[in-house]
Amino acid sequence: METYAEFLARINSFEKMPINFGKGHFDGSPSIAHKVNKDNTFKSFYGDTVVFGLDEAVKNKLAKYVDELYRVAPECFCERLVSHTFHVTLHDLSNSAVLSDVAEELFRNELKIIEIAGAIKKHKSAKLKMKSNNIFNMVDTSLVMGLYPTSDVDYRTMMELYAAVDGVKKLGYPLTPHITLAYYNVNGFSSRSAQKLIDVVNNLNADPIELELNVDDLFYQKFTSMNNYIDIIRLSK
Repeated sequence: METYAEFLARINSFEKMPINFGKGHFDGSPSIAHKVNKDNTFKSFYGDTVVFGLDEAVKNKLAKYVDELYRVAPECFCERLVSHTFHVTLHDLSNSAVLSDVAEELFRNELKIIEIAGAIKKHKSAKLKMKSNNIFNMVDTSLVMGLYPTSDVDYRTMMELYAAVDGVKKLGYPLTPHITLAYYNVNGFSSRSAQKLIDVVNNLNADPIELELNVDDLFYQKFTSMNNYIDIIRLSK
């Protein structure tokens, strides 16, 4: 496991201002098309995940950020995420554009989640203090707000929770706490639009937020698109 200092150094190495969309037309990652139709509506996309729910005040503030993004540069994005989907992912699990390809794995994951629930309950009612880092480009797929725990204690609690869920399915990449604000236009966008987006993101980054993640709001969820998440198990109960 990374130390707290190593974690901060890693995320700060890429959660930088200003965002770089390259020169010329920004095409985005081909993976956007797995989740987004050619008309920029969300496709059916199936999977499961473990996430922290957010309180309404935080969701409302995030919605204002998104309002500003879509006001200034709507052409950069696909269909808007509805605010009740905003969350912080603790651990990705499985996903596929074809339900039959992942259905059996989802069933197994749910059974394993029940098995590791005891390790989560040890942290019942714990609250992790977080601060926003910069809004940044997540692997050319989406615009996200980076987050970090404000202390080594909060970081260690988060990583203990992560390690428990990692027993369900191991990932090949480290945890980068974030909130997804918007997915990009599946057709990409022009350099002129990119500059508009950079300017608005710079303004938003001047207004950081603080929030708490409550372990009592840690859920195993399943999803059928990037705009439809279903709470299956509250892990601290």
